[in-house]
Amino acid sequence: MEKPLKVVVIGGDAAGMSAASQVKRRIKSAEVIVLEKGVDVSYGACGMPYNIGFKGDIDALVVLTAEDFKKKRGIDVRLLNEAIGLDEKNKKVLVKNHSSNREYEISFDKLFIGSGARSALPPIEGVENEGVFTLKVLDDARKIKDFIDKKGPKKAVLIGAGFINLELAENMKRLGMDVVILEKLDDLLLNMEEEVRDAVKEELKNNGVEIYFGVDIDSIEEGLVVKTNKGDFEADFVNVSVGVKPNTEFLEGTSIQLNKGAIVVDRYFKTTANDIYAGGDCALIYHRLLNRNVYMPLGTNANKAGRIGGANIAGAEKQFAGIVGTIIFKVFEKGVAKTGLSLEEAIKEGYDAFKTVITAPTTAHGYVHQGKVSVILIAEIATGKLLGSQIFGDFEGVWRVDVMAAALYSNLTIKDIQGLDLAYSPPFAPVWDPIIVAANQAIKQV
Repeated sequence: MEKPLKVVVIGGDAAGMSAASQVKRRIKSAEVIVLEKGVDVSYGACGMPYNIGFKGDIDALVVLTAEDFKKKRGIDVRLLNEAIGLDEKNKKVLVKNHSSNREYEISFDKLFIGSGARSALPPIEGVENEGVFTLKVLDDARKIKDFIDKKGPKKAVLIGAGFINLELAENMKRLGMDVVILEKLDDLLLNMEEEVRDAVKEELKNNGVEIYFGVDIDSIEEGLVVKTNKGDFEADFVNVSVGVKPNTEFLEGTSIQLNKGAIVVDRYFKTTANDIYAGGDCALIYHRLLNRNVYMPLGTNANKAGRIGGANIAGAEKQFAGIVGTIIFKVFEKGVAKTGLSLEEAIKEGYDAFKTVITAPTTAHGYVHQGKVSVILIAEIATGKLLGSQIFGDFEGVWRVDVMAAALYSNLTIKDIQGLDLAYSPPFAPVWDPIIVAANQAIKQV
């Protein structure tokens, strides 16, 4: 009798559990073991800021528990089991069981690495003091909610002006806190256009959030006083969000190629080692427009990487089509979205590019709710090839970024977009959708 395929998966969130599920779905006899260093698997991490702000049940973000995976899918999920080393030649993973504090080895036929990333902590004295948090995994949110319930903080200082802290700012205000954001750089969202950055800052200001740029933090004193070159900021709650770092230290000494700590993979999510695949926040991912790998740690990317990587472990040989860099988030009552390249990014890539900016209603004239969005198109002058788009405004209208993502995926030009047959109904869109208005304006520059 043939020995069943033994697959070990490192990491139990989006990429890892997608990979594990794909293997079991395609090869029911396969033995699939998931090693997860934390206490949760398969949860909606992007919902954590809102779960905190709306005082929801944190476990509502869990899609399937470790026990669910065991009973429903036959996957052996081992919580509090961390991969601390890899012998790729002999196909063994060195594991530390944090419950028993013992180490052991586990063999595999094929391996998927979905070890994710962790919050990058800057070298600031006092960053580990009580009341100072990061928000990356579900247990971080659990600890933040517990602290807020017990301490009832009134002043929040958020270090870093990225997506997480912009979303937290809204939700800390919802909980009745005064909110200050401290950013080391001279502006926020530097991969977006100036019009978008200005709109975000205006929305923060209109909702009582103070933001300071060019801030160098000296220390966080006990009692939560954040000492900086811009003065001292008193706080009851501090969250640090200044980027992430791939969890790949356990690969030191292996033949697996890394790029700035992220695992290099091909379009099948194969690493440079035989029978070892990787995806998610610990790995690079192929970008269609750039025709090369990039590091873009997003939940959507992780799920795709795990699904395709798991299918290929099972023998599917699926090639990943690639991403176009689509993101979307909410800042109070405004939405912000981007797909493709910014103007600066397009010029750096060698394009002779231009941008068009328009503002238009999201519903028909005379409809009871007259929302507005601004649409930015980035395109090549000579050909009209679409290179990117950014949309901001009333948050119910920024979903249009998905139309632009599909256009980028399909290599459409501004003229193609001008001819799209987009839906019209007064509650949903005007007869001339903002996307078409933007294309009509952009075509004049091609």
